[in-house]
Amino acid sequence: MTKSRQNPKEQAGVWIYNPWLDLIVGCGAWSAPLLLVSYFSLASSTRAWAVAFYALALFFNYPHYMATIYRAYHRAEEFHKYRVFTVHITALVVLTLLLSHFWLRLLPWIFTIYLTWSPWHYSGQNYGLFMMFARRAGADPDKIGRRALYGAFIASYLILFLGFHTGPSSDPLFVSLGIPAVVSRWEQIALVVVFVVLSAVGLSRLARATGWRKLVPSLTLFSSQSCGSCCRPRFR
Repeated sequence: MTKSRQNPKEQAGVWIYNPWLDLIVGCGAWSAPLLLVSYFSLASSTRAWAVAFYALALFFNYPHYMATIYRAYHRAEEFHKYRVFTVHITALVVLTLLLSHFWLRLLPWIFTIYLTWSPWHYSGQNYGLFMMFARRAGADPDKIGRRALYGAFIASYLILFLGFHTGPSSDPLFVSLGIPAVVSRWEQIALVVVFVVLSAVGLSRLARATGWRKLVPSLTLFSSQSCGSCCRPRFR
């Protein structure tokens, strides 16, 4: 009896819902073209893109936040388990809101901290999802592979960080660190080299175990992470 080319159970095991939904939404395939378009047209239509991204946030970010809040506060066990978030950080957020309401000079610092920290948070999420899909595809990454891939995600974030904080900011709500352009350029070049090397090491070790085809979800996530680092907003 001939062996089938692909085990249906194995294929189903890679996906959470179905290939198209997982790739477009779960792996962020929809974000790559959006980031590219916004990168080239943001300067000419800033207000329109601000409204567009806020509208997208209503449908994607807020349900994501509410699902997290529901999970944290719905059951007493979860509430106590994540007490540092459900009580202490929540109290800090409320205090920050009150302070910013009465002291407007605090707003640029809040916006800057949020905008700088947010991509770090997303990078961590992307790495976690990347590894989840890789394991669902049958990969069992070793320590070297995991460290290389994690380092690649960190390098991609640092490229974005340098892009945010190079030179003075022309946006009154963003406080740039003012890293000199010459210094930033060479640092970014070095980080791109590090990113490429670590990516090659980590991805090749995964592909040896599973083949490239089964890594499509992980590679899609990886590409959306890379696009997010390259297509950054401009504050100058």
